[in-house]
Amino acid sequence: MTDINLKLSINETNAILLSLAKLPYDTVAQLIEKIRSQALPQVPENERNDDRREQLRRDLVEKLEAEDMGNMPMPR
Repeated sequence: MTDINLKLSINETNAILLSLAKLPYDTVAQLIEKIRSQALPQVPENERNDDRREQLRRDLVEKLEAEDMGNMPMPR
């Protein structure tokens, strides 16, 4: 199998991980772990718990919740 290399920002990588986390665990667990195991050594310790990551998580959760609300049937 041919590997590919991607160059992503920390926020982009976290967005991908958060999106994958919405899928069934058994489908994405190995992929999430593979991304994390390759990404973590590249990220300085002081950036791993950065406030931007938490803000991105909140933004993504709000967006996903808003989309879910848009797909819900209107009460009668």
